[in-house]
Amino acid sequence: MTYRPPAREGISPRKVVLQAVVPADTEYFAAAAGDSPFSPGQLLPAGMSLSRPVPAWYHPDVPEEKPISFDYTVLYEDRDLIVVDKPHFLPTTSNGRLVRETLQTRLRVNFGEDDIVPLHRLDRLTAGVVVCSRNPRTRGTYQRLFAERKVTKTYHARLSACLEYSGTVELSMHKVKGSRQVSLGGTPTLTHVEAHGYTASLIPHTGHTHQLRVVCNYLGAPIQGDDTYPVDRGLDLYDFSSPLQLVAHRLEFADPLSGTRREFSTLQQLGGNLI
Repeated sequence: MTYRPPAREGISPRKVVLQAVVPADTEYFAAAAGDSPFSPGQLLPAGMSLSRPVPAWYHPDVPEEKPISFDYTVLYEDRDLIVVDKPHFLPTTSNGRLVRETLQTRLRVNFGEDDIVPLHRLDRLTAGVVVCSRNPRTRGTYQRLFAERKVTKTYHARLSACLEYSGTVELSMHKVKGSRQVSLGGTPTLTHVEAHGYTASLIPHTGHTHQLRVVCNYLGAPIQGDDTYPVDRGLDLYDFSSPLQLVAHRLEFADPLSGTRREFSTLQQLGGNLI
């Protein structure tokens, strides 16, 4: 197996290619490479000259972060998977602004397992079911389920306007760099929508950033609590006053190892108490 240093406080090391000299800003450990003169995991002394580029691992310096008081609930676990109920406002994985205060980091620290990795993502503002892999040997098998769209995800939403709609919405979307909003045009998406009054059941058949939020806004009924559609009100990581009324209600798939049907449902209710 390729060498990789263990995580620290649930945060994975990062890989770089060092040039000319080993920096003195942190510790660097040699990565596995066919032409490297160093053994994998060997500490590279700061200031040492390098005759060739050397791949190396280092642990990033992650500052303390303001705590997010909401936490996950474990719905199920076995030797391969951990299924959790993610709260609103907690990122699934690092989003560049939060690293410690993420679902992945918390799970790794609490279970003492560096190999825990979410198999899919929920937006920071979306609550509900998240399936995580804890076994590297079977991770690829489960990842293929998601990549091949063999997992059925059902979301529930509370809408800001009354809507009667039953059908599949075909909408092209693209994410503009530097903008929080997703614009129309670009990658085709498919979403089945059953909306009656102010509630909706949504089943995405594709996986685009903000797909469900964009679809509801397109239909004239933005999701309650949405800070981005139809108007971008700006990012505030610590404004917990209006949770997005969108929850990953149920997730279903045929287990590729056992062949059994798996179904996991959230314990959260829209408009109810946060976890």
